[in-house]
Amino acid sequence: MKTAIINFIFESGISLSIFTLVYLLFLRKETFFLLNRIFLLVSLAISFVLPFVHFRLMTAPSTNMIGEVTVTAPGYQNLLQTVTVYGSKFSFAVEQTVQSIGWIKLIYLSGTVIFTLLFLYRLIQITLLILKNKSETKDGLKIVRIDRDITPFSFFNFVFINKNQAYGPGMKEMFAHESEHVRQGHSFDVILLELATILQWFNPFIWLLKRSVRENHEFLADHGVLKPGISPAAYRLLLLGSSFEQQPVIANNFNYSLIKIRIQMMTKIKSSRTAALKLSMGILATAALLMVFAFDGTQTNAQEKKTTGKTTQAATSTQQKTNRNSNANNTGTKDQVFVVVEEMPEFPGGEIALREHLAKAIKYPEDAKKAGIQGKVFVTFVVDKTGHVVDAKIARGASPSLDKEALRVTESLPDWKPGKQRGENVAVSYTIPIQFALK
Repeated sequence: MKTAIINFIFESGISLSIFTLVYLLFLRKETFFLLNRIFLLVSLAISFVLPFVHFRLMTAPSTNMIGEVTVTAPGYQNLLQTVTVYGSKFSFAVEQTVQSIGWIKLIYLSGTVIFTLLFLYRLIQITLLILKNKSETKDGLKIVRIDRDITPFSFFNFVFINKNQAYGPGMKEMFAHESEHVRQGHSFDVILLELATILQWFNPFIWLLKRSVRENHEFLADHGVLKPGISPAAYRLLLLGSSFEQQPVIANNFNYSLIKIRIQMMTKIKSSRTAALKLSMGILATAALLMVFAFDGTQTNAQEKKTTGKTTQAATSTQQKTNRNSNANNTGTKDQVFVVVEEMPEFPGGEIALREHLAKAIKYPEDAKKAGIQGKVFVTFVVDKTGHVVDAKIARGASPSLDKEALRVTESLPDWKPGKQRGENVAVSYTIPIQFALK
C-alpha cells in the first residue's frame, strides 16, 4: 500500500472524527436543522479533500525546478523536492506498521470489498423493486406500489408505498414526509455517505456521522411536513402508532430515526441566537484542520532571508568547484557540468523513488534528537557521465551531525541513468534539500 494512500486514509479519518465530535458535542441538540446538514456535508467533503491540499508559507522564488519544488533558493540548480525526515511522527510510525504487516492491508482491502458489494446489493434491491412493481407519476414523484406490508420510504424521486394502504389513515402525512425527503435531495447525501463508508469502514466515527446525517434528514422532513399546517399532535400520534418493518438501508424511510428523539425535536423550542455560537465551533475546527493538514512546515524564516545572498555565493562557488573537480578527474579533456540537458539524468524509478529511497535511508542522528536540533540541509552533487553520484558537498548545513547524515546517504546513492546532450553522456548537477524535523 503506497504512502499517499495510507496518509489519505488516516488524515481523512482523523478529520472525520474531529468534525463528528464537534457536531455531537455542540450542534446535534440544536434546531438549526438546515445549518447542521450543511455542516455535516461540508465536514465530509473537507475530510476527503484536505489530504490533497497543500499550501506553502513564505517561499522564495524558484529556479530550474524538477517537479514540484517545496523550498527554493536563488543559486541552487536542479533543486529537487524537499525530503523531510522526522525524528518522531505518529503518522510515520503508523505508515511503517501498515506497510510492514501484510494482514492489516488484507483486512482493510477485504472490508472495502465487502462494503462495496453491500452497497451494490442495496442498489440492486431498490432497482428490482422499481422494475417489478407498477408505478405512477404524481406531482413529479414516481409512486411505486408494493404488494407487501411496508411503511413508506423514498429513494431519489421514487416513493415506495404499500398498495393496499395507499388511502389508509395517516398515509397523507407519511407521503408528505417522504416527499420532503425527495424535495430536499436527501438521497444524494446518503449515497455520498455510503461511498465514504467504503473507504472508512473501520472508523467508528463514520458510522456516527452516518447516523447523525440520517437523523438530521428526519428532523428536516418532519419540520417540512408540519409547516403547511398539519396538526403536530396528530403527527406525533402517527409516529407512535406507525409500524416498524425494516426498509432498504440506503432508502429514506418514515421510521428511520428513533421516534422519541424525533418527537423531542418537534416539541423543542427553537434554538436561541446565542446557540449559534456553537456553530462557530465547527468553523474553528475547520480552520484548525486546514492549518494542521494543509500547511507545510517548509517556510522561509527571517534568518534564511538574511542569508540568501550568502547562499547564492555558496551555491555558485560549489558549482565552480564541481566543474574544476570534474575537469581534474577527466584525462586530458574538459568535462563540463551541465544544469539542463536534452535528456536529464534519471534515478532508477524516477524522482518519487529517489525521495522514498532517501526517506528510508536517512536516520535522524540520536545526538540531534536529544539536543532538539532540527533544520534543513542542502546537499549538492553531480551525476557524472557514467551515472555515478560524485562531488557530494554540503551547500548549506544545519548542524554537524545532520550534515554528516545527509552527506552519507547522498554519497551512497545508487547509479543513475546518465544525462545526455546531443546524444553524448554528460555530467549534470543537482541539489537536494533535506528537512530534519522533530514532532
